[in-house]
Amino acid sequence: MKLIDLKKIHEGKFLSYYVASYKTIEGHIKEYEFISRDKNLSIDKFGKSKPAGVGLVAYSIDKKKVLLESEFRLATNNWVYNFPAGLIDEGEDATKAAKRELKEETGLEVVDIEATLPPSFASQGTSDEMMQIVICTCKGEIKKSIYDVEEINTRWYTKEEVKELIDKKAYMSVRTQMFLYQWINEK
Repeated sequence: MKLIDLKKIHEGKFLSYYVASYKTIEGHIKEYEFISRDKNLSIDKFGKSKPAGVGLVAYSIDKKKVLLESEFRLATNNWVYNFPAGLIDEGEDATKAAKRELKEETGLEVVDIEATLPPSFASQGTSDEMMQIVICTCKGEIKKSIYDVEEINTRWYTKEEVKELIDKKAYMSVRTQMFLYQWINEK
């Protein structure tokens, strides 16, 4: 595939809607719709985005529990289980953003960062948005999110409680579900 054109169709407050035109190896033209956080995406910049967000896999100090949020996600019109996450602000790296987001959404503090994974796509079928995952331990008392426009319920979950969520088919983000399935089945 070869990118031959890129057009912005609509610019919203947080996301812009684009149509990319490609020429296939057989010479056919294929158009693909996607969204981006970049309001000024160009052919030269397309495919070279940097992480816009961070997600946290946060363990308790004893690593027997994982922190999950149940949040009303407007795009799904449902409550969805997910790891704490948010946008990386100007001048922040993934680690700094993770610490800030965890504090803002949960009141907890990062104690130790085990790993910061390389950037990955958040939803490669619909967006060019990239995220980084920070794996950490944290402590403190869970508090309500400082954002009154977000409805988030946060708590610690054991492996058995996570298994119950999966068994009852609770809605989850794909990366959360994949990680949790692996976590509850590790030997």
